[in-house]
Amino acid sequence: MSKVKQYYTDVAEKNVDAIITKLKQNTIDYATAKNDILAVDDINLLNIDADNVDEVLEYETTGI
Repeated sequence: MSKVKQYYTDVAEKNVDAIITKLKQNTIDYATAKNDILAVDDINLLNIDADNVDEVLEYETTGI
């Protein structure tokens, strides 16, 4: 993977992790977290889209 692509992937992952942390701390609700994740720049690099964002959030919050 090129260094530029890796950089943007890391930035997107860091942003998603921050949103999930806020959800776990109950600072934001589920719908806000979902919308915020879908609004992250270059989210497609993480293979997250509208079809699987619910699965990602469920896994990250429950571990199942």
